Amino acid sequence: MRTTRGTGRTLLVAALLAAPAAFGAGGHHAVDDATILPPGECEQEDWFTRNQGGERQLHAGFNCRAGPVELGLAGDHAHGGGGSSTAWNAEVKWARELAPGLALGVDLQPVWVAHRHPRHAMTRAVGIVTWNAAREVALHLNVGREFVRAGRDLACYGVAVDWSPRERLTFTGERFAEERTQFVRAGARWDAGRWKVDFSRAQRLAGPSPSSWTIGFTLAFGEE
Repeated sequence: MRTTRGTGRTLLVAALLAAPAAFGAGGHHAVDDATILPPGECEQEDWFTRNQGGERQLHAGFNCRAGPVELGLAGDHAHGGGGSSTAWNAEVKWARELAPGLALGVDLQPVWVAHRHPRHAMTRAVGIVTWNAAREVALHLNVGREFVRAGRDLACYGVAVDWSPRERLTFTGERFAEERTQFVRAGARWDAGRWKVDFSRAQRLAGPSPSSWTIGFTLAFGEE
């Protein structure tokens, strides 16, 4: 079935909202972790997603620590089904440790879509909790809302677990909801220090959005 340009934009916004900005979720995963970059550090995040309907999305993002918060900018280009679209999002993320192994965070992400008036499509606000239950295991909880400019606001939430059986290898499992669709995701990340590679499969359980595969690359730079 062919996808119209308007439908392509809708799919792109859904993908952007799935993307939030180490030991935790983050990256292309839907469930974020309550950590921010260290002072003086920046990070580039890129990933490529292909969903079951054949649509493809390329993401490029850049985040830096600025005082008590992490700031980010990202662009996404989606193509498939006879249409393509481009969107951008900004990010402001704050997090702090409340007790040893327990951290709380807040993430705000406004989204703009190109060639559309008004360009501002929505803003996502999410509260984040991370609990390092053991040296190899971390649990994450996200609860928030998507404030849609021209439509009904939507709840967004999810839980995730990270397991690191080896120093540089982490496996991630997620259960989350976005764009009226329920998903589970399984993935793995290889951490080589300044760069990381991750791969995952998001499987639709119920709802209109399709399942997808994603491969990502992260590069950190700044103060050692």
